[in-house]
Amino acid sequence: MKNTSIKKDIAIIGMSGKFPQSKNIEQFWKNLQEGQEMIHFYSELELKELGINSKEKDPNFVGVTSRIDDAECFDYQFFGYTKDEAEIMDPQTRLLHEHIWLALEDSGTKTTHYGGKIGLYTAVNDNFNWRLHAKVSNNNKVNPFYANQLSNRSFANTLISYKLNLKGPSLIVDTACSSSLAAVHMACRNLLLKECSIAVTGGVKILTRKETGYNYEEGMIYSKDGHCRAFDESSSGIVNGEGIGIVVLKRLEDALRDRDNIYSVIRGTALNNDGNRKVGYTAPSVQGQYECINLAHRMADVTPESIGYIETHGTATKLGDPIEIEALNKAFNYDTNHSCAIGSVKTNIGHLDSAAGIAGLIKATMVINQKSIPESLHFKIPNPQINFKKGPFYVNTKQTAWNNHSPLRAGVSAFGIGGNNVHVILEEAPERAASETNNPYYLLRYSAKSQWSLDKFQENLKTFLATKKDTKLADLAYTLQTGRDQFKYNRFLVCKSKEEALKILESEDQDGLFSGKLKNTGKVAFMCSGSGSQYLNMGKDLYHDSPYFKEYIDKGFAYLERETGIDYGAILFPKEQSAQQTNNINDNIHTQPLVFVFEYAVAKTLMHLGINPNYLIGHSTGEYVAACLSGIFTFEAALSLLIKRGELMSAAPKGSMLSVSLSKEKITAYLNSDVGLAVINSPESCVVSGTIEGIDALKAILEEKDIACSRIRVSLAGHSFLLDSILKEFEEAFRNITLSEPTIPVLSNYTGEILTKEEATSVTYWVNHLRNTVQFSKGLQQLLTIKNLAFLEIGPGNALTSVFKQHSKENIHDHIALNMLRHPSQEINDTQFFLQQLGELWFQGIDINWESYYGDYLPNKISAPAYVFHQTKFLARVNPLDNLNGNAFNTFEYEVEDNFNEDEEMYKEDADRELMNTPYKEPSTDTEKQLVEIWQDFFSINKIGILDDFFALGGNSLKGVTMLKLIQKTFEIDIKIKDFYKKSTIKGLAAEIDLALKFVIIQEEEISSKMVITI
Repeated sequence: MKNTSIKKDIAIIGMSGKFPQSKNIEQFWKNLQEGQEMIHFYSELELKELGINSKEKDPNFVGVTSRIDDAECFDYQFFGYTKDEAEIMDPQTRLLHEHIWLALEDSGTKTTHYGGKIGLYTAVNDNFNWRLHAKVSNNNKVNPFYANQLSNRSFANTLISYKLNLKGPSLIVDTACSSSLAAVHMACRNLLLKECSIAVTGGVKILTRKETGYNYEEGMIYSKDGHCRAFDESSSGIVNGEGIGIVVLKRLEDALRDRDNIYSVIRGTALNNDGNRKVGYTAPSVQGQYECINLAHRMADVTPESIGYIETHGTATKLGDPIEIEALNKAFNYDTNHSCAIGSVKTNIGHLDSAAGIAGLIKATMVINQKSIPESLHFKIPNPQINFKKGPFYVNTKQTAWNNHSPLRAGVSAFGIGGNNVHVILEEAPERAASETNNPYYLLRYSAKSQWSLDKFQENLKTFLATKKDTKLADLAYTLQTGRDQFKYNRFLVCKSKEEALKILESEDQDGLFSGKLKNTGKVAFMCSGSGSQYLNMGKDLYHDSPYFKEYIDKGFAYLERETGIDYGAILFPKEQSAQQTNNINDNIHTQPLVFVFEYAVAKTLMHLGINPNYLIGHSTGEYVAACLSGIFTFEAALSLLIKRGELMSAAPKGSMLSVSLSKEKITAYLNSDVGLAVINSPESCVVSGTIEGIDALKAILEEKDIACSRIRVSLAGHSFLLDSILKEFEEAFRNITLSEPTIPVLSNYTGEILTKEEATSVTYWVNHLRNTVQFSKGLQQLLTIKNLAFLEIGPGNALTSVFKQHSKENIHDHIALNMLRHPSQEINDTQFFLQQLGELWFQGIDINWESYYGDYLPNKISAPAYVFHQTKFLARVNPLDNLNGNAFNTFEYEVEDNFNEDEEMYKEDADRELMNTPYKEPSTDTEKQLVEIWQDFFSINKIGILDDFFALGGNSLKGVTMLKLIQKTFEIDIKIKDFYKKSTIKGLAAEIDLALKFVIIQEEEISSKMVITI
């Protein structure tokens, strides 16, 4: 069946959740499939350990709970909170932080790089118990104003929107038991109104009181025996449960365009209220529910008979269940010719209040996605008050494969006390385009804020690769490349298959696994090598695997063949390797244009991928590549010049060149009329050029003195007097060439400075460039003065990268140099090597445009392993009224059990200052030492120096007020908040405090002396 309403359809593209006995959605679905009741019944021994005497307990006591595991855990450092702030934060807000992040990751959304607006719509259970706990807790390290926001559910969404930079609407929705499904409804409406591009929605409920069950009261909503028996004759109500569910929504047409993983599609939603069309305020209404469901059908533009499953509200109450089925029967036109299964997730996990609707939506989504309907538990004999015979509905009592409708459609209901009814129509996702990538290698990369989290993610990745047999490696790579944020600790591998990836991850030495810490490299310089580093079949694998690289190679070689009649493709990629072929590629008449085309293709490939140079530096012939990239020459003009340059240099008197490991000053002693200085590569490396006899003689002398030297693979004397005879003719070659102003700064080989407009457009400059010494080292030293620069060698091999490393006295450790193509001695596939270098660039904070990389063969996003948070434990279950002593709130002392537990070794962010912009300087005075202790305790950071700034460490105006109170209390002096902001480092603040303390001492001495005089 064709979907004709794609414009108003909403895709569910990401999910995350935690439910009783279910740490994630996958485990939740597995438990549902297996018909598990995830409600815990306490044994007599357990009740005794909890302080409940079986002989003294109420006869109607039901010892049951439906709670999630690890509700007390929160990775506060990941989200930039202090321990004290996390301690006072509502546990529901803590969970929302983590699961909203996980759901966004599951959707393949990078929050830090997303250009559109992300809206946030959640339901959070009222939590007076926790607010009271926060109110009476003795926590003086959190500003009271901020503490109220942290502990109050009303601020949960906006706190998260602030932390994750979500710029769409940020709303808390409260319609009682239908809250989270109402939040979904509002999220869909806002998407359709284009108030956001992505909507994150769901609900959470955590029971923060220390409870072990309840006393059953007939006529109330709680179950007599702790089981939720929806629609059954013996139904008696619900069990109070807890959990969290979050889904990520996007307009379907956008999701299909972005190749998102679509779990299911929301065709329509409806929300209304019963009004007073019922027996009482808390009672449900047949007419109200019918109108809501009917409106949802009309909004979705579907017929009732096309729906095969309903996830009901299903509270197992004597009044609620019959009314719900009657409303459904009416909405389905009392059609008994149709058959539709129903179920209720409350039979598995209890009633989650604010999270009930989203739990039902997630279950129904998985029902459609997996084409399987789980058993609805505890149904044996129908409630006689339910009119099953007048409609199409039956309770699904066993796991059933669902494939008899096309497309599969389901409805989800949630009805709140007070009459707010919500109904959602779901449909199976349309088939998306198949992933058709044919890349031979893939870059798998992952990142975390701590080494522990990185290692845990790697374990999950191994499990994923081993168990998800149908997953395509390309889809996994693409999802991790485009759908995950980058943090401090990073790791990657390059592989051909999932089997190879597993082998690398499981190997003891982890050969092939690369690790590195994020360096915020800001700018890029392309280093374009000259003749001499070329070799047969260089870049051959990349030529076959990269259409863009191949395009520029072919373009250049086609031009060269038209101009010279020579097949340069046969020279670079010969069918057979021989001495003659080696001679051909090293023949200067071929080398210069060939190397130019090759390097230009590499550079343009990088630029196509989004890596654009801020600076360019060439080495001899390589400066022509730099000039062309900067716009001085056109591609064709540069090639025509290099063809002529190669011809003229080949016609010049034969000569030779020698690389020598001596400085410019030391090599001067060996120069003579036959040998001149051709290149200054580094402070300790030069190239000399001259006659064959002169170079042979010098080589013998140097070898006798054990001075390292090696002959360069050319048969000419570049940048020497032997070229004087060709300079005039070379100048003539520029007659019809247009020279333009550079658009990207180029470091001149001739001057060692930035190439000026006048130089770039001067023919004389390019003649001098051919004849005179190459000042490569001087130019490189100019670039090394720029902070955080990445040097990328775009020629074959690593000649210039090696030269870069010879500048050890020039603070090269503040930079990185990478050769993008392998050295001929390295036995590795060119594409594999290129991807490894892209991985190394990622360590530097430089990423590529992966859509451009894959081109027309874009993979699909999938549900891949997500971030692993630290499980730092905080209080989550409290009974503040049991621990209060006193008669007024301002005199209460609240006693809490000391169960805060954190493994500091797991989170090493504290001890590592690499991402701080200031160098560490330890305190020297007593005041500085006291301030350091206060700041370290306040920020939960182990190594704060006196130059670190309060605001750079995560401080803000509210934290500033709290910090100021701690300082004033410690030093017993008065400091104004404006002075604190001006002196926001420990060094500045300590000086201010010492000055104030001196003033206090002087005042005290004056008072003391006056007192003496008076006496």
